[in-house]
Amino acid sequence: MTHETYKEMLVGQALNALDESEARALKAHLQDCADCRLEMDQWEENAAFLALSAEPVEPSPKVWLRIQESIRAISAAGEEAKIPVPREDNRGTMGNVIELKQPQVYRLGYQRWGAIAAAIAFVVMAIFLVVLWRQNTSAKRELASLRDQVHKTEQDLERERQAIAILTRPGARMAELSATKMAPAAHAIVAYDKGGQAVLVARGLPAPPAGKAYQLWFISGGKPLPGKVFTTTAAGEGTMTDQVPSQAMNAPVFAITLEPESGSQSPTSQIYLVSGS
Repeated sequence: MTHETYKEMLVGQALNALDESEARALKAHLQDCADCRLEMDQWEENAAFLALSAEPVEPSPKVWLRIQESIRAISAAGEEAKIPVPREDNRGTMGNVIELKQPQVYRLGYQRWGAIAAAIAFVVMAIFLVVLWRQNTSAKRELASLRDQVHKTEQDLERERQAIAILTRPGARMAELSATKMAPAAHAIVAYDKGGQAVLVARGLPAPPAGKAYQLWFISGGKPLPGKVFTTTAAGEGTMTDQVPSQAMNAPVFAITLEPESGSQSPTSQIYLVSGS
């Protein structure tokens, strides 16, 4: 056999598809050919990669039919070829037909391995591209999530900075909101200056249901005045800036309820957090 013939047999060996005589011949060649040994290692790695990366899928009846037709076509191509060859018998006349089996089978077999090799190379490249695409998509999602987290953290830090700035102004006040049975682990503070500029910082609130949000209320003389709505993070944290109504500046009471996400003009649920009067 030629060197190129042995190279075409490498993919068959990687797939354990050579017959015993072919495998023996190739094994003997590999002992003396470093180039083929290196390429054999690469084909075996590709075959292992395919085996590990492919998820088991039950072929459809249509696919099974195509596979069976391909097997029958290959089997038919590899059957014994009867070729008329002239020869002289012991009487000096021309003989009949002799059967040539192995040479034709080998040639078809090696051509088939070459086609399989090209197909596997294409499949490996396709799988490699799919893996890269998935990794790239996953990295983009993670990057977008990190950007959102950084943005939210920056907003929270800015509001906490505003709360500190308000508390350091002359005449500033701070109200601590205590939890009710609706959210026993929650707590919050509202810092506001003498001009009514206020910052709310809340912790430990349960996640609101879809279509709902928390709303701040300014209670003066027993009458609740609506403030803004705010949402919370997965950890139950929420921050918001607002303006204390002028009629509630003297002795405001702050409360938080769960309302429609667009807000309400009067409370529609029980109080989650409330400050002392």
